Amino acid sequence: MLVWGFFVSTVVLHHGSFTINSLSHLFGSQRYATGDSSRNNALLALITMGEGWHNNHHHYPGAVRQGFFWWELDLTYYGLYLLGRLGVIRDLRPVPARVLRAAPARCGLPGR
Repeated sequence: MLVWGFFVSTVVLHHGSFTINSLSHLFGSQRYATGDSSRNNALLALITMGEGWHNNHHHYPGAVRQGFFWWELDLTYYGLYLLGRLGVIRDLRPVPARVLRAAPARCGLPGR
């Protein structure tokens, strides 16, 4: 049990982090000009429960969610939101409206 419960899960977790930190700087689209090569990648977001919205994260890293818009599936955020509603955690910081409005129109996103 220790092998699967700790060692295998830790290796999988690290590989997921390494995947995001490498592939999300190579493949995807950039919504925000962040001064680096971070990109949003929907496939990686599905595999890593929302971490693939990497350009969003680099633009505003203090937010609880990395999928800034409703169509950007962020399962980690939904879990944290549920824990917040249950009172297990608190002080979750949302994405400010000014950040959502800053999305460039060239990406086909509505201004909010």
